[in-house]
Amino acid sequence: MVIVAGKGYVDPGHRQALLSSLQASVRQTRAEPGCLDYVVAADPVEPGRVNVYERWESKEHLAAHLAAMAPPAQPTPAVLSMEIAQYEISGSEPFQI
Repeated sequence: MVIVAGKGYVDPGHRQALLSSLQASVRQTRAEPGCLDYVVAADPVEPGRVNVYERWESKEHLAAHLAAMAPPAQPTPAVLSMEIAQYEISGSEPFQI
């Protein structure tokens, strides 16, 4: 399993426009083979922060997704910075609170 997670920053006034522009690609990505979860969401505390979380069955599924990505159909608000990492996971178990 592969997890891709991180954060990005945009001008707070442009964050909603960015998230709206990504809705179709989020739906499409979630339907791709090997995609277990995919979300780009507004951070509840920092007005200009956007959180990214992806979970894929394998590196191969993630690679196929990245290879098939098309450039956005319309311009998106400029991302000021991004910090995203990829994690290879060897196992998991349910988490109890």
